[in-house]
Amino acid sequence: MPGGTTNPAVDELTVLVSDNYPRSYRAANRTLRRFTIFAFIMTANPCSALACLALATARLGQVGAWSSGVLYLAYTLSSVLGATWVVKQLGGRNAMILGMSFYVVYVLCFWVAVSYPSIEAPAAIGGALIGGIGSGILWTAQGSYFTQAAEEHALYQGCEWADCTSALSGIFAFAYLLEETILHLSSYFLIEYLNMQWSTIFAMYAAIAIISTIGMFWVKDYPRSRQRAGDDKYQSQWYKITAAFQLLKKESKMRYLIGLNAVFGFSGAFLNSFVSGQVIRVALQDEDSKTVGIFVSWGAGVAAVASLVFGKLAHDYGKGPVMIFGNMMFIFVAAPFILKPNLEDWTWPLLLFVYAAQGIGRATFESTMKALFADFFPYEKEGAFANIILQNGLFGSIGYVLTFQLTCSDLGPYCIEYGNGTLHDVLSFEILVCVAAVIAVFGYWRASHIYWDQRTSRGESELKDYRRESIDAYRQSRSSVLRIQNDAYLAMETIDDEVED
Repeated sequence: MPGGTTNPAVDELTVLVSDNYPRSYRAANRTLRRFTIFAFIMTANPCSALACLALATARLGQVGAWSSGVLYLAYTLSSVLGATWVVKQLGGRNAMILGMSFYVVYVLCFWVAVSYPSIEAPAAIGGALIGGIGSGILWTAQGSYFTQAAEEHALYQGCEWADCTSALSGIFAFAYLLEETILHLSSYFLIEYLNMQWSTIFAMYAAIAIISTIGMFWVKDYPRSRQRAGDDKYQSQWYKITAAFQLLKKESKMRYLIGLNAVFGFSGAFLNSFVSGQVIRVALQDEDSKTVGIFVSWGAGVAAVASLVFGKLAHDYGKGPVMIFGNMMFIFVAAPFILKPNLEDWTWPLLLFVYAAQGIGRATFESTMKALFADFFPYEKEGAFANIILQNGLFGSIGYVLTFQLTCSDLGPYCIEYGNGTLHDVLSFEILVCVAAVIAVFGYWRASHIYWDQRTSRGESELKDYRRESIDAYRQSRSSVLRIQNDAYLAMETIDDEVED
């Protein structure tokens, strides 16, 4: 400080903003326990919906594919037309409860579609529309909540913020993918060994979604995310509604990250619609889609284990190697079908390899990539995670539409006859997935360079400003154990930049 004077308020500020000052390990462990409990409660709801999504095309055919497309389209549009506003108004936990309630409707509509074939199409598509809106709200809110929990843990633990995002994202992804694995496996065993009807399976998924939603009322409620003071545009209702688009327009690194979401959207649509919907039916002679649950659960199980491994590797070696390896694995979801186009030649081991490749890539998406977004855009949580929805949902929608719109006229190795008798060009889709994976890696590399350039210039001061406001939010939380004297806190607003140097 100038003149060598000592100011208690300045010392307090230095402690609070510092990345490596140990504060309260007991409180940090409590945050970790609460977040782990939250992860297992919350993820049961979207896992139920995801189980329906995986079975949509297999059970409902073209109606299922169109309902999946509508789901992704509504999911995408909600991210730029109000999901961020809802989260900023309600806070992370309450917004998640709202989104999960919409997901309950989505799952119930699958039960209606299977139980009453005469209204199959309107039930499936109408439910997908509602579920897509709820999904946009839910995942935007989850991203905000996750970032706040990581920030709180970092403040208590005194660890690097990036390390905390890696650890918590790994925990959340593991809970999410483990529960997904269990639900996918349950559909196979309940049908194969207990002879349950599909309507009963979907009713079970609906019950799980409802119980999960109710359980969220016992989860810790963080303060609503605070915007940077003194900048009116961040306070306007229009900005809150369109935060995802505003961030995409403003931040060049966000635009370079589009490829990461695109490849996941394309590969997911390819796997669910073509591999689960068509390849398994032909290769394993499974007309009733009984084995789909096994393959999908295998992929989710691989992703669950990989998410924990990636969390550790990202902590020890950085997120870069994990991001590159995980995204390149998406190539092995589509490329094998280019090399081996005859569906009748596919066997269990080959199909398990494809689903494992998707699982490894997905682990990167669900854990490391979301932690990366939290690191890159901590001052605009809702806008950052809404961009994941916007980008992934847009390309997922395109992928599901391409599944049935890429047609061909002459039956051949890459012109495949689907279950409904129509001919489809699968080669173009397979090439698209592979190219998207390569573009994603180069986009990530460029975005990382921009991020570190910003950290060495204006980014550091912006990040410190954000952290001060974040500290204020935790100070006002009744469960916070941080004891910040009022005079020290007030000094944050007026402290000279020279003190930071």
